[in-house]
Amino acid sequence: MLMAIIAILDDEITDLCARGNGKTCALTFYLYLYHLRGYQVWTNYYTTFSDKVCGFQEMIDTIREMRKNGNNTKVVFGVTEIQDLINSMGSKVEQILFVDSFVNQMRKLDIDCLFDTQVFKNLNIRLRRQTENIRICFKKHLNGKDCNFDRCDKKHYIDIYSYKPWRNGRRRRIKAYEVGKMYNSKEIIIDKLHIIAEPKPENENKKSKSKKLKSKKELVKEEIEININNDNED
Repeated sequence: MLMAIIAILDDEITDLCARGNGKTCALTFYLYLYHLRGYQVWTNYYTTFSDKVCGFQEMIDTIREMRKNGNNTKVVFGVTEIQDLINSMGSKVEQILFVDSFVNQMRKLDIDCLFDTQVFKNLNIRLRRQTENIRICFKKHLNGKDCNFDRCDKKHYIDIYSYKPWRNGRRRRIKAYEVGKMYNSKEIIIDKLHIIAEPKPENENKKSKSKKLKSKKELVKEEIEININNDNED
C-alpha cells in the first residue's frame, strides 16, 4: 500500500501555503500507529521510534536482501520529501524505471510505504496512479482558524482529510505540538536514489543492447502519451 500525505493537490488552483502545513507531522503520526502495531519503522528522517534511520535507497536494497534470505518483512517505510528523491533520479526514463520497479517490489513483499510531498500533482504520474491513499493536511490554530504561515511558533492542530478514497469530513485531528516531539522539524534531509536492476533470468540477459534501448524509448513515449491524455484527471 502506498499512502501520500500532502499539502495541496495542485499549486495552480489554490492559494494555500504548501510549506509548513503539517504533512511531516501527519506522516510521523501515521508511522507511530504502525509502531504501536508491532511493525518495524524505517524512515529517511529521525523519529524517536524509528527502528532504522537511513536513506530510501538503503531501505530498498535491504528489503531485497531480506527477500532473498527469506527474512521477516513486517516493515513500513516512511519517506519525507519524496518528490526531491524522484527528481534526483535525473531523466524521465530513470524515474519511470524506478517507480515501476519500486511499486512491484512493495507489492511482492506486502510492504506499506508512507510518504509526504508538498504538491501531489508534481509527482511522477506513474507514482500518482499507484498511490492508493491520499491524505491532505490543514494546519489550524487552537482557536480553529487556519494558519498559512510556515514558521508560526504558536501551537497547532493538524486536520487530516481523505482525498483518496474520498471521505466527507475530517478524518483525524492531531496535536502538532505533541507529535512534533517525536521528530526534528528542522532536520535537513540529504537522500538520493539510483537504479540497481533486479537480477533477470539468464535468457533475458541475452537480449540485445538495441532491444533494451528500444524498451527505454517505448517507456518515454508511453509517459508522454499518458501526460497528454490524462493530465487533467488528477
